[in-house]
This record gives sequence, C-alpha cells and structure tokens, in this order.
Amino acid sequence: MEKKKIYIFVAHGIRLIGGMEMYMAGMSKYLESLGWKVCILSPEPSNDKTTIPALNPYLKIGGDCIFLLTPTYKFKRYEQEQALNFMLQKLNIPNINDCEIIVESCSTPRAFWAELLAAKLNARHFFVASEETFRDKDYHSYEENLDYFYFKWQRNEMICSQKSCKSLFSGYKNVTAPLYEMPWTICEQDPIQDTDFPIDKIARLDWNICHLGRITKDYVPHVIEGVAELARRHPDKSINFIFIGNTAARQDFINKTFNGIKNVMLTYCGDLVPIPHILFTKIDVVCAISQSARFAANEGALTIVGSSKNGFMNRTPGVLGYDTEDQVYGDGIYSYAEALENVLVKRLYDGKEYQLPKLKPAEEYYKNFWTIIQNAAPTKEYYVERLS
Repeated sequence: MEKKKIYIFVAHGIRLIGGMEMYMAGMSKYLESLGWKVCILSPEPSNDKTTIPALNPYLKIGGDCIFLLTPTYKFKRYEQEQALNFMLQKLNIPNINDCEIIVESCSTPRAFWAELLAAKLNARHFFVASEETFRDKDYHSYEENLDYFYFKWQRNEMICSQKSCKSLFSGYKNVTAPLYEMPWTICEQDPIQDTDFPIDKIARLDWNICHLGRITKDYVPHVIEGVAELARRHPDKSINFIFIGNTAARQDFINKTFNGIKNVMLTYCGDLVPIPHILFTKIDVVCAISQSARFAANEGALTIVGSSKNGFMNRTPGVLGYDTEDQVYGDGIYSYAEALENVLVKRLYDGKEYQLPKLKPAEEYYKNFWTIIQNAAPTKEYYVERLS
C-alpha cells in the first residue's frame, strides 16, 4: 500500500503578501496536484483572512500557533511539549508510520520548531534560508544557533544560494557555499498575469516611477528619499510615484518626505493579487528587490534593484539585467536619485539588451525540489539538544 504523502510548511505567516507567501501558495498547488496533502502552520489567528485567497483554507486549519514567534529554547520542556502536541492535533495524522512526511521552514524561530516537529513525526526537515539579512542586531537567533544551521548544512537540508549561505555563516567554520549548489526552487507563483485593472486611473505624467514589494524592507526609505531628491533636482518634471503593496507601515514617512514637493503625485495601488500586466504600460522605471525585482525586469521594466548587503542598503547596484545580475546582495554603487537619473534623464539603457534569461513557469522550478531531496543525507537525524 502506497504511503500517504504529507507536506508541512512551518511559516512565519501567510496573512499578508510577500515572496514566501506567494511561493507557499504556488508550491501548495503544485504539491496537491501530485497527491500530497499540504498543511501550513502559522502564528496568525485562524479566523483571520489572507491577502492571497488560496491560502485562506490553510490558515483556518493551521493558524493560532502563536508560539512560533518565539525560539523553542525560551520555553520550559513541558511548554514545548504542549506546543508540539498543539501542532500535532492540528495536523491530525492518525498513523505516522503510514506516511511520508516532509517539513519545510524558512526563518527563525520557525526553523527550530520545525526540527522538533520533524523529530516527532519521523519526517525530513528542510530549512530554506529565505531571509535577506541574517547576522545583524535584529537577528540574534541565527548567530546564537550557528551550530544548528551547520548541522543542517552538513546534511544538505539547507536550501540556500551561495550568497545567502555566506551571509548566514559569515566565516563560521569557513562555510562559504552550500555543499551542493541547490537549484532554484523558491519561486513565486506567477505574480504578474493578464487580469482586469482600471488602467485609466493611473495618471500618465512625465515620469512614472513604481515601488513594487514590501514597504517594510530596509532599503525602501532610501528609495522614497531618492524619488524626492529627483523631484527637487527636476522641478520642471511631473512625477507619478506608484506604490504596489500596502504602505501603512511607512505612510507617515512617505507623507513627511513629500510634504511641500509639488511636482510629485502619490498613487497607492495596495496589494494586487495578481499584479496586472497592463500596469507596466504606465510605468517608466521600477524600484524593487529580490523576486519582485526579477519579475518586474522579466516584464521588460527597467528595474533599479535594492541591496540587503550590510553597508549598501542606502545605495543600489543599478538596473537589474544591465548593471547587475544580483537581485539581493549587490554592492551599492549609485544613490537612488542617481540611478533614477541614469534611467530617466541620461537614458543610459536605451537600446541596450537585457542580460538575464526569461523566467519559466513556476512549476518548472518547483520540480527542482525533488533533486534537493535526492541529494540530502539518506538517514534521518535531528538536532534537538540546543533547541530543547
């Protein structure tokens, strides 16, 4: 009798919209098409609503795991057991011996809970190093647990690029790259599609500049300041600054930055799922980072890419696919005002050829995950000492 296949995401959250949320929505659909049962455990309230409609059923079943916001070792042993039993009840797996189970996590402290849960379920656990920053003042849980991540690295159970691996370990045991160069699998599910959109409501001004993605990322204030500086340098030009994504977290900063600047219109599109193709017909240049940058560039938009590299967040490597191929950790060369002038004033990219390959459908990247499993350690082992 064939074993039942169960895939469990231990998530930082699925209510809002971002790269990992889009990835989980797409990967879940792909896995279910192959006969896997998918569960997503999340700290968010189960009676809440998700921005991505496809994730609502998962939140209803797997929400309320509030302890996922706190490292395992901050709890007493009996409290850990209570939390693990709470997750097991939500998963409702009658007999783990009849199942093939894979657990995936993408950030701390979820990675610690996922390891303990995998040990309970006799499952494989893969950690996806998806964050853009690992070792600064706000990310102590990585630096304090490098022995755990080294364990996952040794077992080829860490899914990461060479640059994210180097950033996470930052010299620890001289780790600079994955043992096995992982194929790209963490891909959003086709976020830009043909869909109805009132394009006439987007004003066509001299320069239409768009920020695409999460407003809370560290590089974003520098983009906002760069657009303001561009407006001051060119008072004869009218600018429509278009935001795709929720701006509430930085709304006060946006209002203060553009107070008194008369030649800038602010347009708020909010979260768009999916993002309509037609919107790019009204955009001259995009500012974005990571997969948001890659998807915008794939649409043919000149995309000024942000950097998460320490010391470079206030500057940009330039235009993705022209100045740089790095969508996360590039060395900042230009201020955002300079980069915008390169596109809009100096027209440096007119007639030049985009250097990155066109993206394939997301399912083509999801298929790579089975290669990752084949290259992982053949025996199941768990790192539980420090975590518990």
